[in-house]
Amino acid sequence: MRRILLTTAAAAGLLIVVAVISNLPVQGQNNVNSNDLNLEYQREQLIGFAVAPVRLNLQGKDPAMVGLGSYIVNAHGGCNDCHTCPSYKPGHNPFPPPFGVRGDGQFNDVGYLAGGVSFGSVISANLTPDFTGKPRGFTLDQFKFALRTGHDPIDQHALAVMPWPVFRFMTDRDLDAIYAYLSAIPSATPPPPGMGCTSAGE
Repeated sequence: MRRILLTTAAAAGLLIVVAVISNLPVQGQNNVNSNDLNLEYQREQLIGFAVAPVRLNLQGKDPAMVGLGSYIVNAHGGCNDCHTCPSYKPGHNPFPPPFGVRGDGQFNDVGYLAGGVSFGSVISANLTPDFTGKPRGFTLDQFKFALRTGHDPIDQHALAVMPWPVFRFMTDRDLDAIYAYLSAIPSATPPPPGMGCTSAGE
């Protein structure tokens, strides 16, 4: 009886060891992927800081998240096209005539992300921080709600031209990073009514 118990215990122990070993990664396999992802993440942050067209306030903020947010906003999302009026500094519009001047595409830092682009009856929103330091006055939860549902939680209107149906699939980390970046940009005001842009990307 004792021999059967010892044999059973040894077999169970061996099965546990085999199960643990079989689930271990091959040496360096996950480390390489993890390191590659970490390097890619760092590159995105550096690019984010390089392409940010305005001076950023990093006080009390996570620089890594701000850099990533800038990368998403300025190198991925095209937020500048609809939320800055005009989108490019004079003489820098990268599109060919008659739409632009084949410039270098330098973003306009005056009124950056302050909205004011007309889409008929819809005017793009000011995304810059309000007097409380929150982008558009949104808390992080309100910001995520707007990007995931297409509804402005403060003004109670639908985001008719905002590409929220695409942005709603972004990860929490991506939305946190965008929010961190928008919290770090300077406040700005849109152009006066009637003086704004008539289309995105002007």
